[in-house]
Amino acid sequence: MIVGITGNYCSGKDLACTIFEQAGFSVIDVDSIGHKALAAKKREIVRVFGKGVVKNGEIDRKKLGAIIFSYEKQKEALERIVHPWMIRKVREMVRACGNCVINAALLVEMCLFPMCDYVIAVDTQLDMAVKRAVKREGLTPDEARMRLRAQKPLKGKLHFVDIVIDNSKTIPEFEFRVREVVENLIHRT
Repeated sequence: MIVGITGNYCSGKDLACTIFEQAGFSVIDVDSIGHKALAAKKREIVRVFGKGVVKNGEIDRKKLGAIIFSYEKQKEALERIVHPWMIRKVREMVRACGNCVINAALLVEMCLFPMCDYVIAVDTQLDMAVKRAVKREGLTPDEARMRLRAQKPLKGKLHFVDIVIDNSKTIPEFEFRVREVVENLIHRT
């Protein structure tokens, strides 16, 4: 079974994936694949964005992020460079696993959802996502809001989603709900 988990930045996708992993699913972390794509596509990224996005011979994600989260056209340019490479890697990984979960904020935008038997969206309130981003990533609240505004709202993707899990309450409540979903999906097969 292939399950896609999507949701906006700092919504709780990683925690949901951890619970799926505890239930025996392999996790395909598309964000991690994206980091590898930056290295694989470094030459093309430098050609488009300039040498200013390189630090110590590597693409500086913080510098590149400041550019792409400020200008939609720049974000689209980066996506045209890295997304095809990332999609190929995800397809390879899906073919190699049995039960797996694809953790991807851009599951719909990257057209990864057709690979999935089920698509789950993790939803949370904006202020909670901002607080998590500040705590986890060390961003300012304004930087966190800028990243969240750069993503398409979840409500525009809901017609691709089978299950929505709310993560606006406590962590134990969210974990309980995810475990319920995992059990239900396992029993469907």
